[in-house]
Amino acid sequence: MNKNWLIRNYEDGDEDKINTLLNFVYKINRSLSYWYWEFKGNPEGSKILLAVDESNIVGHLASLKRKIKIHESEILASLEVEGVTHPKYGRQGIFVTLGQKMLSESKKEGIDIVYGFPNENALPGHRKLKCFEIFSLHVMIRPVDFKKVSQKMFSNRILVFFANLAGRAAFKVFYRPKRPHYDDMVIKTITQFDSRTDDLWKEAQAAHDIILRRDSTYLNWRYTQCPEKHYKIFVAEKDNILLAWVVVRILEKFGLNNGAIVDLLASPNQKEAVHALILKAMEDLQQEGVDLMACSIPKSSDYYKILKKCGFITCPKNLNPKEEPFIIYPLSEELNLEFVKEPANWFITWGDTDVV
Repeated sequence: MNKNWLIRNYEDGDEDKINTLLNFVYKINRSLSYWYWEFKGNPEGSKILLAVDESNIVGHLASLKRKIKIHESEILASLEVEGVTHPKYGRQGIFVTLGQKMLSESKKEGIDIVYGFPNENALPGHRKLKCFEIFSLHVMIRPVDFKKVSQKMFSNRILVFFANLAGRAAFKVFYRPKRPHYDDMVIKTITQFDSRTDDLWKEAQAAHDIILRRDSTYLNWRYTQCPEKHYKIFVAEKDNILLAWVVVRILEKFGLNNGAIVDLLASPNQKEAVHALILKAMEDLQQEGVDLMACSIPKSSDYYKILKKCGFITCPKNLNPKEEPFIIYPLSEELNLEFVKEPANWFITWGDTDVV
C-alpha cells in the first residue's frame, strides 16, 4: 500500500473516528464519554496526533500532561498513551513518525520529560525512538483462590494439585498477614478527595525523589470521575487529619478476577496507617470474591516492606510472563540525566499508568 497518509493535530469533530479506531485495534467497546474524560477532562491538558488518509484516521498517539516532582522542583511531564495503527497500515512507519513529531512538539511546548508504559507491540517503536528503559514494573501478589491461581500457572493437573496444597500451607504458615498497632485511627471509605489530600501531598512528596503529583484535583479526575471503571478509596485519619489513602479496583488481570491495589500515599512516618489500610483493602477485596490480590510497587519504597508484612510475594514469571516496562524520554537539558535514569529514585504505581 502506498504511503498516502499524513500527520496532523487533533481537531474538534475527530472524536468518533478516534474512538472507533481505538475500539477496533484494542477489540474493546469503550464509550465516547470515556474518551472525553481521558483527553478533554485531564486537568493538565492533553495532546493528540493523528495519521490520516483522506478522511480516514489510521494512526493515533496521545499524551496526557502531568506535574512531576524531581528533587525539590516541580516540572511538566507527559504520559504517552494510545499509540495505535490500523492493521491495514502496518509496517509503514506511522508509529515512529507520530512518536518523533510528539517528542519534537512536546519539547517546544515546554514538556521536560515524556514517560510511558508500552505494551509488547509498541516497545519496538519506542526503541527506534531511543527511549530509556528504566525498569519493569515490580508486581506483588497474594493468592486468594489457590486452585484457580495454580491452574493459571500450570497446565499439568498433578502440578496444580500440589501447588494448590503447598500454596495454602505456605501462606497460612509463612505469609500470614501481620497486624499493625495503632490508637485512635479511623479507617473508612470516601467517594471524593477533599482539601486534606492536598495537605497530605505537601508532606508526602518530600519522602520521594521522583513522584508524579497526587493532589485532590488530579486524584478526583483519575479515580472518582472516571467512567466505566469503578475504584474504591480507603483512607486513614486521626483527629480529622488525613494520614494515608489507598485506591483499589477489581479487574481481570493475569486471566483471573484480580483485586488490584492501584495507588497509595501516606504522610511521612505513617507506616502503621498504610499497613492498616492495606489490610482493610484486602479484607474488602476478599469479600468481593477475587481470585488474587496484586499491587505494583517499587522495591525501594517503604510500602514494599509493608506489603510483605501483609503476606504479598513477588509475582512468579509463569503467572505474569509479559514485562511491563517503564520508559522515559528526557527532553529538558536541565534534567540530571543520571538521576532520572536511576530506577530507585522513582515512585511509580499502577495508578500512574492509563491501564489499571
